[in-house]
Amino acid sequence: MTEVSRRGFLWAGAALGAIALAGCAPTGIPVVRLGCGEAGGSYLQFGELLREAAGAEVGITALATQGSVENLALLGDQEIDLALALADAAAEAPGHDAFVAIGRVYQNYLQCVVRADDGPRSLPELAGRVVSLGAPGSGAAATARRVLDAAGLGPGDRGPVTVERSFRDAVADLEQGRIDALFWSGGIPTPQIADLAERTPIAVLDITAVLPELRRRSPDAYVSTMIPAGVYGASAPVPAIGVANLLVARADLDDLVVERLVDVLIDDAAALVPPGALGIQYLTPASLIDTLPLALHPAAERRYRQRYG
Repeated sequence: MTEVSRRGFLWAGAALGAIALAGCAPTGIPVVRLGCGEAGGSYLQFGELLREAAGAEVGITALATQGSVENLALLGDQEIDLALALADAAAEAPGHDAFVAIGRVYQNYLQCVVRADDGPRSLPELAGRVVSLGAPGSGAAATARRVLDAAGLGPGDRGPVTVERSFRDAVADLEQGRIDALFWSGGIPTPQIADLAERTPIAVLDITAVLPELRRRSPDAYVSTMIPAGVYGASAPVPAIGVANLLVARADLDDLVVERLVDVLIDDAAALVPPGALGIQYLTPASLIDTLPLALHPAAERRYRQRYG
């Protein structure tokens, strides 16, 4: 799909969603467009949960997109009002100085998934293999490139053969042996990967050797975390790289909308965690306000102070 037709499709979906919401919502409830992520991913799932929780306060049109990078571009072009984005993508997005955050909503786990029987066993073994970085315009693809670069596996003879696949296509390609590994950034367990593990033994590589270098380059974007034992059939926990996910807006987003969204993030936190999610979840008072590398929207900062004292 070309950029023009893709954006036309997105706009058509946004318009229909806004009309539907406006028709159902009580008078006076604002309607905003939220850029989420791919079908089957945690971004879109979170966006849909947020839409349901916020229905009495803000009408949200949750839009399927390719992910963080595309969302931030759409936000900068004023084609959407809110964006879900990885912290590292937000820090490096063109025009990021104009972006602010409404909250640090949850943690993504950067996952490098391989077949357990014949796949690579370590990050260096990705050299020469076919690796899906993620969908074009996704934060996962951008983060995966940073990981490979930090590991000395950038473009050239020493690096993998990289391709960009949608999440759904990458899962199918891995199962069929058309690729050797896929990068994915999302919650755990990701249902599509869990389903794959039921059919084909898989493993998640420990790629945390590059974490010190990633932190050196972007001190506020990455944390050390752990994928619990049992996820995808693993017999032991797997060290992982966590990347915060932010709810991002432009500074000119209406203060009333921001205040209502903050109230939803605080009051309906339990309803915003996808069923079956494991591992570390945010949506706590301390984490919501910790939105580095972006500043909080001024209205969000005021509302958090009012709510938390």
